[in-house]
Amino acid sequence: MALNPFHYGTPVEGDQFTGRTRELTALTTRMRDGINVVLLSPRRYGKTSLLLRAEMELARSRPAGALVKANILRSRDLAALVSRLTSGVYHLPGGRWHRTRQALPEFLRRLRLRPTVTINDHGQPVFSFEPGLEGLDADSVLADLYALLDEESGNHPAVLVFDEFQAIVDLGAHLPRLLKSLADNHPGVSLVLAGSKRHLMERLVNGEGAPLYGMAQKIELGPIPDNEMMRFLCTRAAVGGKLMDEPTATMAVDQAGPVPNDIQRLAYEAFQLADAVVDAAAVAAGLEQAVAHEAAIYSEIFAARSLGQQRVLARLAARGYQHVYSSTFARSVGLAGGNSVKKVMDSLVADELVALRDQSWQITDPFFAAWLRFDPA
Repeated sequence: MALNPFHYGTPVEGDQFTGRTRELTALTTRMRDGINVVLLSPRRYGKTSLLLRAEMELARSRPAGALVKANILRSRDLAALVSRLTSGVYHLPGGRWHRTRQALPEFLRRLRLRPTVTINDHGQPVFSFEPGLEGLDADSVLADLYALLDEESGNHPAVLVFDEFQAIVDLGAHLPRLLKSLADNHPGVSLVLAGSKRHLMERLVNGEGAPLYGMAQKIELGPIPDNEMMRFLCTRAAVGGKLMDEPTATMAVDQAGPVPNDIQRLAYEAFQLADAVVDAAAVAAGLEQAVAHEAAIYSEIFAARSLGQQRVLARLAARGYQHVYSSTFARSVGLAGGNSVKKVMDSLVADELVALRDQSWQITDPFFAAWLRFDPA
């Protein structure tokens, strides 16, 4: 039996990556040209998958790019972030530092603050700084690493990528301005700042007084066009040895879109339940199964909301609404008026339970919306 050709939950690579040709070209071109980029994307739209694909494209180019990356949310503190970046710079593919063991002392001399060095099971050095690293010590290491990466830009494109950048202020409120200064001083390095929380990224990049205002080209990820997503679903089903026609693919996109991860999740469930053909019945059964898998979690989420929030969620799950702040909508959910609705909506938006899509307020998770429609009590 062929493996299920659909994938969800983690970044996709290879043939499971689709529909981002324009964004990929824009990102890789700027990486090669030393242009700073802000990549904005709602969660599960494929931001990290795009970054991985761009990294692969850069590695294939001639000359190959020198790319160092770090996910801010995976860095428990500033010391962990700096340690990860230090190892990334030292182990750059094609870089001079890790070619021989003798290069290690030279590399360490280029850092004003010396890290602890251990050798792993593969004979490679691993760098770490004490957890209390902060202030000028941390700043000096970041500046030294940026300078070392800039040196690489003389031979090939040099790129520094921060994923989930909106969390950077949790490691140090001054870090955005420090990075702006380093980017200005080292124009050969393309600084890529990717984030999934728009309101936080806007404060850092585009808002009034934003520390990184005007220093980067903005690239936004929206939904993958429906026709591209439908072709992808039909092609992937065929790879797995089953047929899916266009109307069925349309149904899957309509039920789970517009988030690519959610569409693939529904397609995965439908493929598992189908025989030789993934048809409308398989998609409907797949939706029920996906909801059943998460029913306990959805029940907890719903129970934790206030009565007014529960009513709004149930109403939005039935269909999207444009005018949620109107008196008509307020009455339909038992709220006093527009101000009461705004308080409810602000809370739901902050928790990423609802979002404005195509001028209509909708539940962000289509499976949660389906759970609400099946059993909102």
